[in-house]
Amino acid sequence: MSSSPPRRLTTLHLLLTAPGDDRVAHHTLSVNMMTYYGEHVPDAARAAGVQGTLGRRLAFTAQSEVEGVRRSECVWHLHSAAPLGTEAKRPADQPDALRPWAEAALSAHTPARAPWFQAGWQEGALAWLDEELAAQGLTRTAAPQVLKHWQISLLWRVPTDRGKVYFKAVPSFFAREVSATPVLAREIPGAAPAVLAADQERGFLLLADSGEAEPGDLTGVMQHLAAVQRASLPLLPALELRDRGPAYLRAWLPRLLSDETLLTGQDGGFTPQEAALLRTRQAELDAALVHLAASPLPLTLGHGDLHSGNVTAQDAQVTLLDWSDICRTHPFLDANPAYLAPPGTPSEVLDAARDAYLSAWTDHLPLPELRALHADALLAGELLRALGYVDGIQEAVEDKSEWAGAHLHHLRRLLPAQATAPSS
Repeated sequence: MSSSPPRRLTTLHLLLTAPGDDRVAHHTLSVNMMTYYGEHVPDAARAAGVQGTLGRRLAFTAQSEVEGVRRSECVWHLHSAAPLGTEAKRPADQPDALRPWAEAALSAHTPARAPWFQAGWQEGALAWLDEELAAQGLTRTAAPQVLKHWQISLLWRVPTDRGKVYFKAVPSFFAREVSATPVLAREIPGAAPAVLAADQERGFLLLADSGEAEPGDLTGVMQHLAAVQRASLPLLPALELRDRGPAYLRAWLPRLLSDETLLTGQDGGFTPQEAALLRTRQAELDAALVHLAASPLPLTLGHGDLHSGNVTAQDAQVTLLDWSDICRTHPFLDANPAYLAPPGTPSEVLDAARDAYLSAWTDHLPLPELRALHADALLAGELLRALGYVDGIQEAVEDKSEWAGAHLHHLRRLLPAQATAPSS
């Protein structure tokens, strides 16, 4: 009998600021919902009589799990449109534990900070959203539900009088998603959700609902991926995508295996033994990239972070989501069925899905040779996914601590003793 998942108990700190006020009001709540991405925080605040719009998450600490209860502490900054009460204090007058958070809440906006963390941003976004909905003959029926509100994106589920739609905002370093998504949605069925509106300058996308995430037909998803990749070839010149093919990965390989990138000896990083063990595979990884580069398969549309959460299904239509890491690369680097399947999926199911995918490429090579090339791509694909952080997010975000070790999961999967089923 499987055990029930642990219950959540989060100590949620809300720090409110108001325009022109150098004080911070502090409220502490106890909630049993997820708050890391900002989901449920506005509802929890309203239920406690605290009015404000989301600013940014200032801290998160996962604590111990005791007697089936997973405890954590989360700190969110809220912008208050109303004057703060007499209980608000300047940072210097706050308790020691609160003072750094209060100072962070009052800190000036920086160019690297996500725009939706600013006071007043939500009002402008809602005005754009409602105007674009009206242009589609839709009316918003309630406040948007926050799904994600963090450094690399904002995502709202928006209820309308004709069903739900989605509003997404991305920072400038992901601007390519806003320009490419409408093209993919228009030109390739199921390459992206239908785009109702887009604003390149502001980084806004208004997307139609494309169904439920994590569809169960693994073989169908893999076949759909191949179809999208092949259909993308005529679009590549106009899309002007970054080249993230095997040559790019080869150039990065020594740096990816360096102690600096592996955070060797640091908290959460590789141990010296792990780093040395990974470097014993450098020649093997390099050879895999050489094989991929020499293959007759063309570079195609690349996703860079394809997993089951970035795939939806509605009726018979599979749709791919979240093209923030869009690039031009070897098609097999995205085609790891383990990322698209539930944990513990039997190897024979993964192999059958792989072969269904590879059957779309037998005009280039026989199936046995494609299988060997795909085995190389399973290794190299982890490098591509790691570089989405190392040569992307980590340099662009303001709070680099949140993403400092995000790439290590993919590099650890290259250690010889690692199992094959990834978490997504």
